[in-house]
Amino acid sequence: MEKIVISTTQSDNLTAQLKCLYETFKQFKFGEQVEFDLSNLQWACPMLILPLAAYIQKSGSIFVSHRNNKIESYLSNVHFPDGVQSMPEWQKEKNFIPIGFLQREDMNQNEKLTSCFTKMIYKIFERTQGIIDAVDYPITELVANIFEHSKGDNGYVFAQFYPKKKYLDICIVDTGRGLAKSYNEEVGFNLSDEQAIRKALEGFSTKPNRHERGYGLNTSKKLICQGWVVVLFC
Repeated sequence: MEKIVISTTQSDNLTAQLKCLYETFKQFKFGEQVEFDLSNLQWACPMLILPLAAYIQKSGSIFVSHRNNKIESYLSNVHFPDGVQSMPEWQKEKNFIPIGFLQREDMNQNEKLTSCFTKMIYKIFERTQGIIDAVDYPITELVANIFEHSKGDNGYVFAQFYPKKKYLDICIVDTGRGLAKSYNEEVGFNLSDEQAIRKALEGFSTKPNRHERGYGLNTSKKLICQGWVVVLFC
């Protein structure tokens, strides 16, 4: 089994997190069983940890941390890589929502898990008018897409609030077919991943009644990129 050594992110900005994720997954062929070595990590961001958890579950891969106590403790606290299917009451008072494992056959439990995300955000922005819709809609839409479009049976959610840095990381992952394959199988389009993402954000749905559908991701993007700015500065 090939060992994949994961380097720590150079900073906590989104570009650095995406680069770390890319550098990790480019080292092996997708679908292979590998051993992820997390010993060098100084901190673990949701953008890296959640895709790793999903991949480990999907492929049967393993991970080691070689007594990196800081990382081992954190991974244990967030229930990496298996996640939780229900939220203990004591967990709700933390600055993180542990990895939530979503299943197609248990939509009621999925709703309870995702509601913990919105409750955390309400707590952070509790008196900000309009924040409920600006948070709840994108999360609900993205979780719904896991089962409506990806044809996957499982999904993962994870959130971490950093009080000193004053920002919140939310990550949602599925292991389904992806946007490009969805467009190919449903409407016969041969698109690259980038083209498929652009098509989805433009509101082009793969559903039969596509002219009445397809606004979810586009609306979510506007709420996050435009609505939150208005809400936070009004």
